[in-house]
Formats: sequence, C-alpha cells, structure tokens
Amino acid sequence: MPRAARRQNHPVRTDLHTPAGPQAQDATPHSARTRRGRTLRARTAAAIAATVSGALVLSGCTATNSVVGGLPDPLVLTTYGTSTGSYADLAAVADRVSVDTGARVRIITSDTSVGRLAALRSGAAQVGRLGDEYIFGFEGVNEFANQDWGPQDIRVAWVPLSPHGVMTRTADGLDEMSDLRGKRIPHYTANPSANAKVQALLAYGGLTPDDVQWVNIGYGEQADALQQGQVDMIYGAVYGGSFFELASQVSVQWVDLDPDDAEAVDRLQTVVPAAQVGSFDRAPAQEEGDSDHGIVYSVAIAAYDEIEDATIYNLIDSMVDTYPEYKDSTISLPRWDPEEVVVEPLETPFHDGTVQWLKDHDRWSDEAQEKQDELTERGERLHEEWGRFMETEPDDEDTYRLWLEWKRDNGLAKESEEITSGFF
Repeated sequence: MPRAARRQNHPVRTDLHTPAGPQAQDATPHSARTRRGRTLRARTAAAIAATVSGALVLSGCTATNSVVGGLPDPLVLTTYGTSTGSYADLAAVADRVSVDTGARVRIITSDTSVGRLAALRSGAAQVGRLGDEYIFGFEGVNEFANQDWGPQDIRVAWVPLSPHGVMTRTADGLDEMSDLRGKRIPHYTANPSANAKVQALLAYGGLTPDDVQWVNIGYGEQADALQQGQVDMIYGAVYGGSFFELASQVSVQWVDLDPDDAEAVDRLQTVVPAAQVGSFDRAPAQEEGDSDHGIVYSVAIAAYDEIEDATIYNLIDSMVDTYPEYKDSTISLPRWDPEEVVVEPLETPFHDGTVQWLKDHDRWSDEAQEKQDELTERGERLHEEWGRFMETEPDDEDTYRLWLEWKRDNGLAKESEEITSGFF
C-alpha cells in the first residue's frame, strides 16, 4: 500500500492516557478543553479578524479542508520570516511532505511570537514551527498574560534541535559574553522567546539586564542593525540566511561558549532550562573545519490540542519517511534525524498524535508518560487558576506581574519566568 494511502487509513488512537488513566477515543471531536479554548478565542475574534482574513487569503485556505494523504488539504504552517533558518528548514520539509502525501502545504510567516501563535489560534494555520511562544502560551506569560490570551492548550508535535549563537563584529573584539558589559544589545519587538535567550546568554557571561544598553528592534532587522553599528551583537539560528548575507559583507565572528564552564551553564539554564551548550560548524563566518559553541534547543513544531490526532500522527510519519530526501536541503536539517529528536516532554505536553506515534514506534517510556501526565495536569490547573485570577479584574498594565504572583501563591511558579519577567 502506498505511504499516502496508508496514512489516509491510519486509525485514530484508542489507548492514550490522561492523568486519570486510560480512556477510549471519544467520538465527539472536541473536548472540554477545546470548548474552553473556543470561549477564549471568541473574546478576541474582533481584534484579530483582519489578521486572520489576510492570512487566509495568503494561504489559500477555505473554511472547509479536504483530507489528502492523511493531511488537511491544504495544510497551513506558520513560522519565522523568510530570511531565517527556521523558515528554510520548514520550507524544505514541507516540500517533501507535500510530494509524499499529495496534500498542498503552505507557510504563513511572522517575525513575532504573538503573530505565529495567533495564526494557530485563529485557525489560519494548523501547525507551527515556533520559538518559546509555545511554552509562554501554555503558561499564559509574557505577551500572553492578558485577558485576550491567558494559558493556551498548546501541544508539542515534534522536537528537532537547532543551534543558536551570538554574532559580533570582529573589529570590536567582543569574544566572550562577559565582554558585552555596557554594550548595545537588541531587545526584540514582540519576541519574548528570543529575548529570554539573550538574557540567558548574558547570564552565562555573568551579566544582568542592568549591565547592558537595550536597543528595541525587530528580529528581522537585526543583521542590518549590526552592520550599521546600531547594536553590538545579534542572536539567532546560526544558519539563518540573513547571517550568511551579513558575513559576506562585514567581518563578523561567533561568541564561543565554553561547555565545560559548569557555573556559567547553570546560570544559562536557570533562565532557559531547556537550553544546552553545543557545537556547530559550517555556519557563516566559519572556515571549513572550524566549529564554535552556542546554545542548542528546540524550535519545536507545535499545534493546539484540538488539531486532529491523525493529522499530527500522519505529519510525523511523513517527516520521518522523507527525512533522507530533505536532510541535505539545508545545513541544519541533518539535526532533524528522527533518531535524535527529543522524545520526552520538557515544559509543555506532547500532542496525543505524537504520543501515539512514539508508542507505535517503541520510542515512548514510562518516564515520558509520567512527565506527560504531570504537564497535562499542570495545564488544567493553569486554566482553573487563570479563571479565578481574572475574576479579580486585574489592571491591564499590571496583569503579567499579578499573574506571576498568583502562580507563586498557588504553587505554579517557575523560576525562569520570574527571572525573565524582571518583576522579582
């Protein structure tokens, strides 16, 4: 049987587990969590209507999608802008998935965390390759700590790892993170994920936010800003197209981290727990055979819980089957090796379709299930506490701080959130 036909007929899971134990697949397509998500979405329909309409026009989506090769047709994805490595990776994968399944696959881009998550929430896209907004949205923090958002039913679908680094001008002699004291550091507009990583990297160098000068810029504008001397460093996926273009015009270098500096790594992970120090090569500003160290973490593929399990299962199946066909399309895609992806949830639950795929391929463990149950229960509590919190009618400008205090008072605090918030 052809792969696409096999996916078309793949049965929906019947043996997944929740914190309450095993349950059969409900014939009703939407759970109580979905209804809660719809209620939350209804409150912001007017605010995002124009954005959604534009996205639908760009993607060619219609209100009703057919199913081709086990996937919605068209399947619409969202990710970072076209000059980024994240986009290049996703575009190459999407092309092979489309050929494999026969479904049309399209991409909506946004340079902001809110823009990418809004595309998923509105239904303009079904799946996204996201920064940490999937974590922030799940927790209802940063830009999502307001009455229009709050905790979201986001689930992780697939977790390939990606190297990120800090680039500086060679002439400036900024070789270590500690050298950035007093320097001009980008603060990315509406991008709490990238901002948290920058703060974590400063912490690696023993610096606090008060030790640097912040410059507000868009994430997609930073390469030009470094070239023009408006900032002294930039941060991002090391294989981004804008980084290669910059390196062809200006002498730049990577700030090399020391993976053996345990105290520095501990400071880094206190701010961003999922980040690790790892090596990368073949990046811009590197000679053949050279390597540097940056941070490695997942720019995860994620979706709302309400997306059909079969959609996520079949998408993973196709990405795994076609890996040999796309792995050499970009420098970073070899890191999408199915044997190297993260198979245990860390800060956000996995999608049920992902869990079923991992079970079917003997990649799911008791430890992973325990963490999955813990995070699913946390999500339920976050929704409950958010409802109680909103009954206090917090002032809009103070909602984020008050919500973090509420989480602390109710046993839901996360140290990394409190550090990056600047409130504590």
